[in-house]
Amino acid sequence: MKDITSLDIVVNLLKCLFTFYCIYYIAGSICFGAFRLEIFDGKIPFDFKSWIDFTLCCTSYSSQQLANLISMFSAYFFSTLFYVVFLPSRLWDYAITVTFFHIIASCLVMLSFPLSWSWWLCLGTCLLMMIAIGQMVLYCCRSDEYKDS
Repeated sequence: MKDITSLDIVVNLLKCLFTFYCIYYIAGSICFGAFRLEIFDGKIPFDFKSWIDFTLCCTSYSSQQLANLISMFSAYFFSTLFYVVFLPSRLWDYAITVTFFHIIASCLVMLSFPLSWSWWLCLGTCLLMMIAIGQMVLYCCRSDEYKDS
């Protein structure tokens, strides 16, 4: 297994963050058009204040809330594919680190700490989904390399 320097880790992390937010904004733009939202909010990746409340019935969710939810799940799912291809050896580590930076960025952009339990539940579910799907794909597709490491 190749030794990775600190510079390699920083470069890989920047690639991960760039890819994650590009995918997040692409998904947000698609949802913006699909739900015919009037104003595109550039804070869509960070917006935990207008998050879905799971205690309400599904029919009472606004289009903005659904766009936020679908964008988050899409960003995590499609980022997983990038991580599998370009960062197979430390996928779970980069997934956790990107999520940690996303939490910090969300707090800084929204100027508060997320108190919505449904946002935390979705974030945790997305993180676990990213790790589980990524590890399963790596195990199935690269079984010889993956089993040796």
